[in-house]
This record gives sequence, C-alpha cells and structure tokens, in this order.
Amino acid sequence: MVHIANLAGDDTSTSATQQVLEALDGRPGISVARTFAPHGTEETGDPVDALAAALRIGRWALRDAGADVLVWGRVADDDSIHIRVLSASQAPRGTVRTFRSVGDNLILPKKFNAELANVLYAVTLAGIDPASAGAAQDLATLMEPALAEIESQKDLGAEGMTPAMMFRAQAACGVVAGALGQFVRDLDRLDQASDTLKGVRDGMDRTADPQVWAMTNNALGRVLRMIGAFRQQPEALMDSLAAYAATQEIYTREDFPLHWAIVENNRAATLWTIAVRGEGTADLEEAIAAYRGALRVLTRERLPVSWAMAQNNLGVALRTIGERETGTARFHEAAAAHQAALEVLPRRRLPLHWAMTEVNFARAIEELAQRGEGRQRLDEAVHGFRQALEVYDREQFPFEWAHTQDALGVALLGVVRHLGGAMRLDEAVAAFRASLEVLDRDTSALDWARTCLHLGDALQLLAEREEGTAHLEEAVSSYRAALEILTLRHRPLDWAKTQISLGNALATLGGREEGTRHLEEAVAAYRSAIEIYSRDELPFHWAMVQNNLGTALWNLAKREEGTALAHQAVTAHRAALEVYGREQMPLDWAATKNNLGNALRTLGEHEEGTENLRAAVEAYRAAADVRTRDRFPLAWAMIQNNIGNALQTWGEREDDTARLEQAVNAYRTALEVRSRDRLPLHWALTQSNLGATLWTLGERQKRSSRLQESLAAYKTALDIFVRAGADYHAGVARRNIKRIEQMLSNRVGEWASA
Repeated sequence: MVHIANLAGDDTSTSATQQVLEALDGRPGISVARTFAPHGTEETGDPVDALAAALRIGRWALRDAGADVLVWGRVADDDSIHIRVLSASQAPRGTVRTFRSVGDNLILPKKFNAELANVLYAVTLAGIDPASAGAAQDLATLMEPALAEIESQKDLGAEGMTPAMMFRAQAACGVVAGALGQFVRDLDRLDQASDTLKGVRDGMDRTADPQVWAMTNNALGRVLRMIGAFRQQPEALMDSLAAYAATQEIYTREDFPLHWAIVENNRAATLWTIAVRGEGTADLEEAIAAYRGALRVLTRERLPVSWAMAQNNLGVALRTIGERETGTARFHEAAAAHQAALEVLPRRRLPLHWAMTEVNFARAIEELAQRGEGRQRLDEAVHGFRQALEVYDREQFPFEWAHTQDALGVALLGVVRHLGGAMRLDEAVAAFRASLEVLDRDTSALDWARTCLHLGDALQLLAEREEGTAHLEEAVSSYRAALEILTLRHRPLDWAKTQISLGNALATLGGREEGTRHLEEAVAAYRSAIEIYSRDELPFHWAMVQNNLGTALWNLAKREEGTALAHQAVTAHRAALEVYGREQMPLDWAATKNNLGNALRTLGEHEEGTENLRAAVEAYRAAADVRTRDRFPLAWAMIQNNIGNALQTWGEREDDTARLEQAVNAYRTALEVRSRDRLPLHWALTQSNLGATLWTLGERQKRSSRLQESLAAYKTALDIFVRAGADYHAGVARRNIKRIEQMLSNRVGEWASA
C-alpha cells in the first residue's frame, strides 16, 4: 500500500499531486491511496525537531493504516516537483542496520514523461523496507521488472530536466539496484549499483548540488558495505568508510545534525563489519563511539524506532568487543542496550522488531552464561530465543524462524563448550536440523551453508562424548557441504574457518581409525586455511591453525617411520607459541604447551637420549601450572596422562624404575578425574597407557602381579575401544593382551606374585 500526501506548495487543484498519483496508480503489485493533506509542513522552532517529527509522525500514520510507504514532498517556486519516500519502518533485518539519507529522492519537472514515471515507480518500491525475508523476495519480484524497464530507457532526459534533476534520477537508479541486490543478495546488482553511484558522484560538481552529492555518497557507502560483507572484501569496506567521510564533509554535525547522525550510524556499521573479519578492538571501539555519537542526535524522543535500531547496533558491537576481552562488563552493556530498545518496540505493534531485539538480548545473556554467571543466565537466554520463535511463525516467517533456530543452536553450543551438558547439546543439534529443514540451498545458500557449519560443530562435540564414528562422519559431510557454498573465491574467511572445522573432525576421525588417510586430509585442510589466516593480518587465527596443524602432524608421526613429521609438529607448535603469550592468552598458551609436549615426546620416542623427553615433561608441567585441577579438571587430567606418557618412555631408557613409578602415579591421578562414565574413550586411553607402564615394570621387577594389573587395564580399555569404534586402539590393545597372556603363561612360578 502506497500513501500519497498532497505536495506542499501545490496549486489549488493539486495538479502536481494528481500527476504523481496517476504515475503510480495501476502499477503492478501496489495499491495507491491519497491522504489529501500535505505532510511535513508543521512549523517548529528547531528544524531538526521539525524533520524528526515529519519522519516520526509519517511512520506511525503508515503503520496505523497498514501502509508500506508514503510519497510526499513539495512543489518548488520554479514548479519542479520534489519527491521524498518514507518507509513505514526501519526494517529489522540484518545483524546491524544502516539508514537511508533523508532528503529529496527525486526532483521532477512540472510535466514529467512516462520514462520518469517509471523511475518514480521504481524509487517508490525501493523506498519500502520489507520486514521479513519473504516480504523482501516478494518485493524483489516487483523491482526486477521495474528496474529492467528503466534500464531499457535510452535517456532519462525530458523537457525541463536540469543537470541536478538528471543526477538525482541517475542516483535513484543506483539506489534501486542496490536495494534489489540487498533483498535477494545479488552481488551483480550490488556491483551495478556501486558503478552507477560512483558514476553519478564522479560526474557531478559537488559545489553545484552538495546535498545530491552527499546523498549519493551515503547510498554508495551502504552498497559498498554490503559488497565487502558478502565477499569478505576489505577494499570495499575501506571504500565504504571513504564514502561516508565524504558525506560528512557536507552533512556536518553543526549544519545537518540529523543527517550527520544517520551517516555516523552507517559508518559505525562498516567499522563493525571490518572488525568482525579481524582480531583487534580498535575498530570496535571506534564503532561503539560512533553509535553513541549518533544516538545523542537520534534520540528516543525524536525517532523512537530509529533510536531502538541504533541501540541494537550498539549492543551488537558491545557484544562483539566483549568476546575479545576478559570479564563481563561489555556483555552487561550490550544487554542493557537491547533492553532499552525493547522498551520502545512493543511486541503487539512491532512484533518483528521486538523479536529481533529479543534475539540480540538473548545472545548477550548467553555470553554472560558462558563467562560464569550460571545456568540461570542460560535459561534466561533460551527463554529469549523461544519467545522470538513465538513471533517468527514457521509458516509465516520461515527464514526468520530458521535463522533464530540457528542462533539458539549456536548459543546452546557455546554454553556446552564452557559448562557442559549433554541435554543442551542434543537441543543444539535438533535446532540446527530444524533450521536446515526450512533453509533452501538455492535461495538461502549462505545461511544454509553457515547452518551446515554449525551442525558440523555440534556433531563433532557430540562425537567427543559418544562412541563410534557416525557423528564424525556426518560432521565431515556437513562441512564439505558448506564448502560447496563457502568457496575460497567468494567467502575466503568463511572458507578458512570451515577448513579448520573440517580438519578438526578429520583429525579426530583419524585418531579413531587405523590408517593415515583422514589425518593426511586434516593436515591438508589446515594448510589450506593458513593461505587465508596470515600471521600479519590474523595472528591469533594463524596461531590456532598452527597449533591444530601440529597436533595432526603429531598423530601422523605416531603412525609413520622416521622423525620428519614429529619435527614439523614441534615447529608448528613453537610457531603458535610465538603468538600466544602466557600472560595475554594463558589458556591458549597452556593448550599449545601441552601439544608441544606431545610432539616432543614422540620425537623423543624415535630419537636416542632423553633430552626431548625431559623437554616434553617440562612443557606439560608448565601447561598444568595454568590449567589446574581446581579450575580445569578435565584438561588437567589430560596433561597428567601426557606426563605419564613422557615419564614412561623416559623410564624405559634408565636402569632404575623411578620414572616408571612416577608415570604410574600420573596415570592413576588422571583416572581420578577421567571417569569411565563421563569420558569413556579418554578413560580407556589412560587405562591403556597405565597397562603399558605396568607391563614394563612387571618385566623389570619380575613381578607377575604387575603383569596382572597391566592385563586388567588393557582389557577394560579394549571394551571401551570396541564400543567406540576406535579400531586402531582396539587393535593395539588386542595384540598387547595376547602378548601379556603368553608371558604370564610361560612364566608361571618363575616370578614373584607380589
């Protein structure tokens, strides 16, 4: 529904308004109604408040009438028709929201022709803010032929068209192409919009019509941000910032405060988008400051819905920076920002705005749960997601429903990683599967691929807690499906992230199977990711991949002859430790120290002497100083198991049994935490290690009781290996059991039983 207000300054017969009405009436997909009153003519002392009142009153009137867009404006002294288009709402779509410029969208001659009427129709469609993905698709089906029609017109020129009118009409065509590209995520359309807007900007005299120049730059900045985000292309994002800076040369805070605030919000959105692809906090700090600056002008009283959308943007930026800092202060600030937005977005009147904000609020609360504020916070977050799903009906809003299911799954997955909970993990898997039932690979390719990635992460986590390889194999399939969409060419950062997840799943799968194929594939996946995660640009991501690569190489080294792979593993872990400092990133440092110990231990097993074994024990003990039994019991138990492994090999090279006894104590200490019920596979691996050490002690001390203990340890481990489908470990255990039984049978009576 399109409402048309009488143009201010029109003649007594409202001929200009009637011409606008006739240009739009009967067009495909819209119905037109006339309000029979000028809009935006209220006189107040403050021009900023007057403009804000026109926007605020117009939007509420549209919502009350169930209309989508208002066409309003004025007839100037030279009889030119100045057209503005006002949407009913700032649509709650996208992670952060940018705003259109406020100003004349078109200036038409008194008697405009059919070609310009076509432009007016396309601009009116582009002025609508679709509240849902489904509405955006429906609107795109109208905009596609409308844009094609004006593209087919050889010349927009008409009698009475001035250069300023021409530039504004051409810029409007770029805006239409940009809106269409946004609605259907069509990068070709966005490129077209960028080229058109750049042509207008570069072709006009800035001093002749500075506001057209500024509006064009703002529109260009919005398009370039979308291109940069979709393609993960930093150059486009920097160009977006440059376009906004140019806009604010005209729209200064002193002369055009409301216009300045709109652009400042948009600039902050680009800064946030840049920050998301990096690791630091400088861009986020600048984005937060920009949002707060914009909110001082876009006040709750002036423009309540725009204020709420900017508050949402601020909350997202605060949550993002909180993920990179210690403590919970940023997450509390984020939750407060979203809570403030909820106060002016009533669920009954603006249900989709409310639901989007409720999801953002839930995400901030979920982060607080992960940072130790308890399961009550998790329950609060889950309740928020469920509340939003009540609004996002699956039949009416399938995309939003699926997106919220995915967000719920991600939140549950994050909490499981930090707090545990098998039930929550099952809920996360169910949420991702539900999302994929709705998301279509062809029409929602990017969202479908990301949900495949998230499902793979959940399945991989589930595999750590369950037996067999089925979940790992499904995770690998899910990652590979995602990579068909998240390609190196079009989504390099998402491609690298998925390669890492794929590598993790393949490495775990390779650890449970005999052979080296999956481990070799894991190494290849990690090395692919390093092509994108460079040390200079993304040092922490680079270090993470180096650490994972080292672990996969270490697993391969254990199954192959020679020491080349073990040396490569040591090199990879030491490279990671050049980035991970104990003070700055203690947990990552400790995890990498533990992995370095593993590689050094394997190297020590293949080389003479005890130097590498001694270095391995030192690395493990350094890791245990950070990952203590009280704070990180499971990680501490893993390290104790690893200390036992190094001491066992070390002890085998010495005449006395002191190191071997220390190894037995380390394993038994680890088993105090690693329970059979909670972590069956880890428990079995430690039992197997204990069995090997007791076997060596039994032979050294000539005590059959030690061999009996060893046999019992191997047998209990074998039972778990078989259930878990860990064929490689099961094969080793069977062979060792057979050898110990033969040894006991051959030496009955020869050795002491005690």
